[in-house]
Amino acid sequence: MKLKDKYAIVTGASTGIGRAIAVQFAKEGAFVALVARREDRLSETKRMIEENGGKAKVFITDLSNIESVNKMIGEIKSDTIRIDILANIAGIWHGEDEVYADTDFEKFSQNVILDTYDVGITAPTLLAHAFIPLMPKRGKILNLSGTFESGAKGWLPYYVSKKAIEDLTVGLSQELTDKDIQVNCISPSDTATEEYKKYFPQYIKDAIEPEEIAKEAVRFCSSESDDITGTIKVIKKMGV
Repeated sequence: MKLKDKYAIVTGASTGIGRAIAVQFAKEGAFVALVARREDRLSETKRMIEENGGKAKVFITDLSNIESVNKMIGEIKSDTIRIDILANIAGIWHGEDEVYADTDFEKFSQNVILDTYDVGITAPTLLAHAFIPLMPKRGKILNLSGTFESGAKGWLPYYVSKKAIEDLTVGLSQELTDKDIQVNCISPSDTATEEYKKYFPQYIKDAIEPEEIAKEAVRFCSSESDDITGTIKVIKKMGV
């Protein structure tokens, strides 16, 4: 197994791409620390992993709240002395009953803007800052961006958070060269998550499956990518 005996942290593991990556990491032999806000959905991810013989632990965390982030950092540091993989997958592009698309920038609430930035770039920065000292040589940091073929209009806070995490990827890859820690980013096009199916059913036929992104995540976080760092890999559905 490609990730046998690795300790992996996956944010946004309660649903969608984060869940798919967490499940795939576990299938490849990693112990997975599952990070997100929703206990019920994290427990479901944990159940899916354990049904396939994998191992995982739930860390309920509001990534938009610095106190909650620091609490999770402390809990994980108490749980392990070694972190092999940090996968920053969580992001905000919708609420419980609305999608933050086709919206004029000035109509976004301040809370939505700040939460989007906190989850999308502040939390990944703080998690890297906290966990790099626990990462061995050839440890992996994986970030998730997004491909915006129509530009930023209607998505501006989310767009900015994703462009920022691409810069964080490149900057960290340079920063960590001497430590031999690889930092890469996956930038998928439209993805057939539960939320995407809910808000954009008309485009679902052109969307890539989360499991395809999870397979690419495994590649970036395994020994296959020991010589690859600072890469932003765009993934699209074949034929689209």
